[in-house]
Amino acid sequence: MTGQTHALLAGLTVVAVAVIVRLVRRQVLKAKYTVLWLTVGLVLAVTASVPTLLDRAADRLGIWYQPTLFMLLAIGFLMLLAMHFSYELSRMEKRIRALAEEVALLRGPEDENRRAPD
Repeated sequence: MTGQTHALLAGLTVVAVAVIVRLVRRQVLKAKYTVLWLTVGLVLAVTASVPTLLDRAADRLGIWYQPTLFMLLAIGFLMLLAMHFSYELSRMEKRIRALAEEVALLRGPEDENRRAPD
């Protein structure tokens, strides 16, 4: 890699970190996901700045075509991310259902009085 490529990579990393921090400050992105995305950015920055790292890892694992290792890692990460979001969605659905039932119980007598014909 040339010095120009390293400078571009450093600039993109700074911009990505600034965007993540801005999203957290605006409370658009939760702090627990900030750690995830900053870690992903760090791993990608290290991989891009040390290109032989991926090549050596692929050689040790017996992978002939080095970009295949990157794709396998990306697919694995996306599958773990999908599993995590499915877990979070299931947990939120359960909480919403419990809250809806609680609200229905609290409003129950009021709603029955409004619906009853005079």
